[in-house]
Amino acid sequence: MIRPELSIIIPAYNCAGNITRMVDSIRAQDYSDYELIIVNDYSTDDTTKVLSRLSRSDRRITAINQPTNSGASVARNTGISRAKGKYLMFLDADDTLKKRALTKFISTIKSNQAQLAVSGFTIITRKNRQELSRVDVCSESLPSRQTDEPWKIYILRLLGIDGRLYQVWNKIYLTSLIKEHHLAFQSGVNFGEDLLFNLDYLSLISHISFIPAPLYNYYQSLDGGTFSKSSLVYQNRLDNFTALEKFLADTPSGEPRDSLLHWIKYSWIYSHLLATYSADLPKSTKLGMIRQIHQVDGQAPLSHPSVIGHRKVRLERTIRYLIRHPRFALFSIGLSNAVKYHRLTTGLWHKLKRKL
Repeated sequence: MIRPELSIIIPAYNCAGNITRMVDSIRAQDYSDYELIIVNDYSTDDTTKVLSRLSRSDRRITAINQPTNSGASVARNTGISRAKGKYLMFLDADDTLKKRALTKFISTIKSNQAQLAVSGFTIITRKNRQELSRVDVCSESLPSRQTDEPWKIYILRLLGIDGRLYQVWNKIYLTSLIKEHHLAFQSGVNFGEDLLFNLDYLSLISHISFIPAPLYNYYQSLDGGTFSKSSLVYQNRLDNFTALEKFLADTPSGEPRDSLLHWIKYSWIYSHLLATYSADLPKSTKLGMIRQIHQVDGQAPLSHPSVIGHRKVRLERTIRYLIRHPRFALFSIGLSNAVKYHRLTTGLWHKLKRKL
């Protein structure tokens, strides 16, 4: 096979019912100069048979069978070692690409001579095979980088304001940078591994291009709960935050760094509150988990409104109120059927204003 321009890596584990849908969305693209590397992480269902059929039907598809179940990080690393393309993408087996997504990714990173291109995405929520909602995560405009602003502070603002830099499946990378610097997904990490990989990659680059359109469909199932067990361990989020602080170790302390860090931490705390509420656990256990958050992070200083804006400071104060009052937190989240933090905090702020 002639060296392709793009390598696409997909880790696959017990996804016999979904992987064909993802592969079909790739093969339906109007861009064809790619190789598709699917790494079967020792699946116990019919995934192996499905991948064998797919690889026989298209010479661009390579199926690799892992000898043991080692997790998505190891599977992706296996794919990296086999990748031949100039550019690299990581997709998930149970999602799909939108039409012309590959063309837009390739044209953006090439025309702008960028080291990373990032798109928006659509969150499709389903239950019992029924689609409940579609939400586009995509900013039409992004904060411009100030001339005297350190690169990593700009990245931090994007993390805190836009949030599209956490995942790997809505991006296209330079394969040469990854291989030359021996970047890899951390094995044994089952929460935030995408963020950790991205921080390592972002430390090496200085030019990102953003595509103002959702190019990826992320499927979120409410069957059996929305959140993973690893998202219920608050220490996992603390470990990710420590990695973020290390990423910023060579940037000036003080503002705007500190306020941006505080805001990111509180947005992560709210994500943890959502995971706690959704967990199939006794109420007493959930209350204890929220109290633990308050013990660790309940007394942190507030962000400065000149850095993140008055609205986000109000949201931050609301989140602090929730972790100080665990019972009210669970009641409020349940009342609003919260999926994202602003759906709760916008309505709650007016009720809590006199108490804060």
